[in-house]
Amino acid sequence: MTSSVETAKLHFRVLDSWRGVAALLVALFHLNLYSAIYPLNFVRNGYLFVDFFFVLSGFVITYSYGDRIKTLDDLGAFAIRRFGRLWPLHVIVLLAFLAAESGKAVLAARGASFYLPPFTGTNSLGTIPLNLGFGQSFGLVQHLTWNPPSWSICAEFWTYLVFGSVLVFSSTWLARFRFASMVVVVAVLAASVSILVLFAKHGMDASYDFGFARCLYGFLVGHLTYRLFRITPKTMLDSRFPELAMLIVIVEYVSSAGRSGYSFFAPLVFATAVFVFAFEAGPVSRLMSNKLNDWLGKVSYSIYMWQAFIIFNFVDRAVSIVEKKTGWVLTTTEGVSSALGGEAGKLIVLGGHVLPILVTILFLVMLVAVASVSYYLIERPGQKLFARFRQSRARRLAAPVRAVGVTP
Repeated sequence: MTSSVETAKLHFRVLDSWRGVAALLVALFHLNLYSAIYPLNFVRNGYLFVDFFFVLSGFVITYSYGDRIKTLDDLGAFAIRRFGRLWPLHVIVLLAFLAAESGKAVLAARGASFYLPPFTGTNSLGTIPLNLGFGQSFGLVQHLTWNPPSWSICAEFWTYLVFGSVLVFSSTWLARFRFASMVVVVAVLAASVSILVLFAKHGMDASYDFGFARCLYGFLVGHLTYRLFRITPKTMLDSRFPELAMLIVIVEYVSSAGRSGYSFFAPLVFATAVFVFAFEAGPVSRLMSNKLNDWLGKVSYSIYMWQAFIIFNFVDRAVSIVEKKTGWVLTTTEGVSSALGGEAGKLIVLGGHVLPILVTILFLVMLVAVASVSYYLIERPGQKLFARFRQSRARRLAAPVRAVGVTP
């Protein structure tokens, strides 16, 4: 059976839009500001949307590269492309954190006090090489470092390499066996799930310790989801019910799963959502098909990478300054558990209802604005730089082939 959708012409516009929405939901989860939406279970369990990114990545990467990686040269080109997609922005954000920490050090030398002394704890200088080498999700350090959300980018890059290696291995050593790649993928998937369930002390909220296994789980589920999508007739989901039902399921699941054992099913729930919305056949897809959502999807990587920097330096730091200047108490540590740590470990309580919501909206607007600038000034130039490197490498590899060709 073949899909009724011509895959060569697909864009998955709605899935890109969901990527932007999910990035903002993760940012709301990290924002330590008490408002009417802060205590909602859907927001407090927003860490699960990282698994949506992993599943969506597996789906889209399989669509783009699943049939193109067959040799070590293909794998090399793929690795360079993905490294160029992730690393430039990652390094720039890391440099921004270094600059902010250096500013703290200068002020500390002049007598200023901070929640954490400069270049200590999560921001120690010794963890910089770990960050530069995408090593933040293997348990090499028992806490998040510098830009906390970047652990997932590290995990994703190495997952790309595992995925590409599986395709090359299946195309060379196991070429004679039908469904060889599927068998290997399922085996790696089963291993990653087993590691998470048996050893991850934070369960599905694994990050600096078993984040790589968590990413493998979600990514490979996304890979299998695309394979299923490819052979599914579009008419099977050509109605309004699947999308509306899926929206209800996502809200209910994220709100109730928390950090219980049910959280391990997150990739499966999000895989179902990706499968349903990939067809773009319902009212939710029509509602999300607009220029604003398109843009949020385009800048979603920058939204995700800059969120912690903005929270630390433009929300927490601003509140800390106001507290010191006025003597007002605007924060509390009682019952607070922050995934970001540092000053974000304090909950900001401004009081009232309107002001916290306005500050939350201002944070989101600022985040999208910074992400938009980042997309044009960092992401796109970084991709172009590595694209030139990849083309140069391809020409070098092709040169020996031309040299042994028949001359006229």
